[in-house]
Amino acid sequence: MSVGNNDLRGTSKRRTILKSLLGVSLAAVLSPILYVAGRYLGYVKGSKNGDVMIAQSDVSAEHPSKLINIDDQPVLVIFQPDKGVRAFTATCTHLGCTVSYQPEMPQFYCKCHHGRYDADGVNVEGTRPKKPLTELTITAKGDQLDISLKPKTKG
Repeated sequence: MSVGNNDLRGTSKRRTILKSLLGVSLAAVLSPILYVAGRYLGYVKGSKNGDVMIAQSDVSAEHPSKLINIDDQPVLVIFQPDKGVRAFTATCTHLGCTVSYQPEMPQFYCKCHHGRYDADGVNVEGTRPKKPLTELTITAKGDQLDISLKPKTKG
């Protein structure tokens, strides 16, 4: 009779091992699928929003620029002593590279083809970009800045 009990215990151990392996295999297969689905749903949700909140202290004379992403689009938030905090699209209008802000000049610079924009985002004549960067809308809400992909209205 004891031989039969050992057979049952061996079968039980094998069954437990097989269930564990099945569970791990299932998790390995489903994890990437769930990850992609979550990223997609998060992107769709974010694309309806079209804005980002940052602290006003994130951009100052000591830290004159901050690169952020709004719906996977690069945006440069800059501090200019004479004009305050401003936001611009950070995609070069020549070939779509991400531009940087150089406060010491002050200007925007695209390292891909040495494109330059002045402090107002207007393309510098003689460099590759043919169109200016778009200035974006910023709304102050307490000590936070709401930066939107909506172009700033002139005036």
